[in-house]
Amino acid sequence: MNLILEELNSLRKTFFALENMVLHQSDIIGDLKERNILQERRISELEAAQHRQDKVCDEMKIRLEKTESRLHSHFSVSSVTTNITTKSTGEDIPDRRIVRSGRLLMNTISNGMPSYEEGVIAFYAQMSSSEISPGAHHTLIFDKVRTNVGNGYNGVTGVFTAPKEGIYAFIWVIRMLNAEHSTELMINNDILGATFLRAKNNDDGSVSGTAIAHVARGDVVFVRIHSTYAGDGNVLSNLHGKPTFSGWLLH
Repeated sequence: MNLILEELNSLRKTFFALENMVLHQSDIIGDLKERNILQERRISELEAAQHRQDKVCDEMKIRLEKTESRLHSHFSVSSVTTNITTKSTGEDIPDRRIVRSGRLLMNTISNGMPSYEEGVIAFYAQMSSSEISPGAHHTLIFDKVRTNVGNGYNGVTGVFTAPKEGIYAFIWVIRMLNAEHSTELMINNDILGATFLRAKNNDDGSVSGTAIAHVARGDVVFVRIHSTYAGDGNVLSNLHGKPTFSGWLLH
C-alpha cells in the first residue's frame, strides 16, 4: 500500500512539473507572438517611411530636371550669328558673345551651353557639419562644393590640386564655439599660413586667413589642424555660419 502511495505522489509531482512547463512555454509563445506583431508593425512603418522617401526623391529629381532645363534656356544663344568685319582683312568673323555669371567670364559655344574662358580656375567649398574634436595634423574637409571651375578641388579629401601653374589666392575661414584651435594652410609639405582662435566661456567666433602663393601644376593645397598643437573643442558648422575654403588663379 505504501509503495502505491509513493508512486502516486511521484506521478502527481511529475504531472505538476509538466503542467508548469506547459504554462511557461505558453507564456513564451505569447511573448513571441506579441514581439512578432510589434515587428510586423515596425516593418510596416519602415515600408511607409521608405515610400515617403522615394516620393521625395522623385519630386527632387523632377525639380532638378526643371532647374537644369531653365539653366539651359537661360544660357542658350540666338541662332542668328552677328558678323564683325575686321579692319585688316575685311573678312567677316563670328561674334563670340560674352555672358557673365556671377563674377566669372564665360563664352557661349556652338551648342548654346556656356563654357568658362580657358584658364579660369576657382573653387569655393563649405563644411556641411561640425568637425568633432579634431586632433593635431587632421585635414579639415570642406565637403559642400559650391564652385569648382577647373575641377581642381576634391570635396571628399578636402584637397585642391592645381590644374596649372600660376599665382593663386586662398582664403579659409574657421568657426568655433567654446573651443580653441590653430589651423595651417599647406602647399604640399610647406606651411603657407596659419591662424589661431580661442573662443572660450561659450564664446562663438570665426577667424580667417588669406594667402597669395606661386603654385606649380600638380601641387596640393589644403587646410589642417596645427601639426603639433591639437587644441580642444569642435570646429563648428551650422545654419548660422559655416567654415569655408576657397581659392582662385590670379595669373
